[in-house]
Amino acid sequence: MSTFSIRGGFQDIVASSRVRLARNLRGYRFGRQSAETLRELTDKVWDALQTAPSLAATFTRTEIVPNTAEAQRLVENHTISPALAQAGGWALVSADGGVSIMIGEEDHLRLQVMGAGLCPRECLAEAQRLSTLLESRLPFAFDERLGYLTACPTNLGTGLRVSVMLHLPMLTATHAMNHVVNWAGRQGCTLRGAFGEGTAAEGGFYQLSNQITLGMSEEMLCQRLTEMATQLLESEQKARQTMRERDENALSDRLYRAAGTLLTARLLSTDEAERALSDVLMGVQLSMLTGVTAPELYAVMRELRPASLVLAAGRDLSSRERDEARATLVRARLRGLWNGLNV
Repeated sequence: MSTFSIRGGFQDIVASSRVRLARNLRGYRFGRQSAETLRELTDKVWDALQTAPSLAATFTRTEIVPNTAEAQRLVENHTISPALAQAGGWALVSADGGVSIMIGEEDHLRLQVMGAGLCPRECLAEAQRLSTLLESRLPFAFDERLGYLTACPTNLGTGLRVSVMLHLPMLTATHAMNHVVNWAGRQGCTLRGAFGEGTAAEGGFYQLSNQITLGMSEEMLCQRLTEMATQLLESEQKARQTMRERDENALSDRLYRAAGTLLTARLLSTDEAERALSDVLMGVQLSMLTGVTAPELYAVMRELRPASLVLAAGRDLSSRERDEARATLVRARLRGLWNGLNV
């Protein structure tokens, strides 16, 4: 996937920001649709996009076939949701991968905008622009009292889900996450794994997202989440600095072992690669490792997942073959890391 065109601050610790707007069309029942209706909805959205030729020219239209490698790759890149990959539907995706319109999930449309770093407000502005364009041509289901009507009552109002992907390995290592999760819940937000509800926090990556959509404006929701993300970033940075002051040699050993694994291993599972990349990323963020950048490491993390490896190879791969391909890819991408090792 190409680099997102929207960029914010803290790109080392904040992998990405994302805004999703749930929208439904009047005249269609809520919930899952037949294949024919999904195609009809897709045609309507596609035609509405054509009213802005410069914008429409950047989008491609793709049918999501359930449980295929291509669908899973789009999930791995956070372009579509796991639910859409399992159920099937359609996706209209911008050339840089930063904007996607999912058709066929719980709601008729999910408008998604992603950016690199901490940039929820900028993502929201782009999502609102796209929503306004579509709403000028399509009859969105809207109630003057309740706001936008959605399949799930928890999305009523703005229909907004805003999230940031945070790299919090030290808070994870210090067993502080239970406290953090409870704190987020009291603020009306939730902290989940990298791929949302029901997923684990792989490599210390967490999604912080809002739970409330009714009674607050979209801008207020974005502002609250940005403030919470900033507090978590400060806590993570303090935990890292404390560890460094307490035993810098032990921290260096952890980071160098991770770098050595990535640079020399011939077999790498997804879990092992993600843990090692997380430590190397922390080393780069602390300026204890050089030779690679945080964006380069984030790109490698997207490429090393199973579906991406299968599609790159152009054929099915066994588990062993994927581990071999993953190790080869990581060694090739991180060659510059050798220069950053003080050995």
